Parts: sequence; C-alpha cells; structure tokens
Amino acid sequence: MQLFMWFTVIAVAAALLGAGLYYQLRRQALQSDPVLIRSCYLGGGALLLGNWLVPML
Repeated sequence: MQLFMWFTVIAVAAALLGAGLYYQLRRQALQSDPVLIRSCYLGGGALLLGNWLVPML
C-alpha cells in the first residue's frame, strides 16, 4: 500500500511539473497567467520534497 501511495504522489508531482513546463513554453499562445505557472511548479516541488522528507521523520 505504501508503495502505491509513493507512486501516486510521484505521478501527481510529475504531472504538475509537466503542466507548469507546458504552460511556460506555450505562455504567449495561451496567454498563461504567471501565477498558474508558479503554482504548478511549487505544488509539484512541494509534493516531491514532502515525499522525500516525511519518511525521514
């Protein structure tokens, strides 16, 4: 069960980072909001960092 949760968190974090990268690369065409891009990067990074730090506690 723990392995499934770990893979799920990694997948969601990768999806958020990928969305941020997509919106950043297509910023001009999509008129993307910089806050949206930043929140994708911060959300994905926070999930990865939390997934790395929590087992250490």
